[in-house]
Amino acid sequence: MGKVFRIDPENPSAEVINLAATVLRDGGIVVFPTETVYGIGASAHSCFGPQEIFEIKVRPLEKPLPWLVEDEGALDIYGVDVPEYAYDLGKTFWPGALTLVTRASDVVGKDFRADDDTVALRSPDHEVVMELIQASGGPIIATSANTSGHPAPGAFEEVENRIIAAADVALDGGETAHRKPSTVVDCTGPEPVVIREGAIPADQVMAAAKGAV
Repeated sequence: MGKVFRIDPENPSAEVINLAATVLRDGGIVVFPTETVYGIGASAHSCFGPQEIFEIKVRPLEKPLPWLVEDEGALDIYGVDVPEYAYDLGKTFWPGALTLVTRASDVVGKDFRADDDTVALRSPDHEVVMELIQASGGPIIATSANTSGHPAPGAFEEVENRIIAAADVALDGGETAHRKPSTVVDCTGPEPVVIREGAIPADQVMAAAKGAV
């Protein structure tokens, strides 16, 4: 059974953060709150995490895991040939509930990218996640903490017991701010394409990409 720790989403305990970060660095799996929904993740530097998360979620292997990153600088590190409008979207909505899909740089290993050599990046607006990224030493590969095809949990009590049991550590931060997933934008072409509308309305995304916001 995974270990569950209650955590203040605005002022998280350094002890709990360090414990969870150690689990991530050691290749373990952590369930944690974000401002969108609860996530289940592993360190992007781990050679064990992706496969285990796919198994826990019963997620198709062709659906790659998004990366939670610290800031806009990640677009230059993990992305390549990133269009200017993607930077505009990052400046407008990051940290926040927007995931940007870009061409993956050589820094992103084969097992961590999609079949079309892309990577999905998001800088979350949540203190717990940001502290986990910093304490664990890098990005977290993560997806919603639910069985694939089931509703994404907007509160810890909605996370399935088997997901909590499969994780090494689970952080209970109560209810999330949005209770819905992030909006996902394909940034690999000349214009942005909203491929999933989530917490941020698609019209706001398109307006920001055109410099109207």
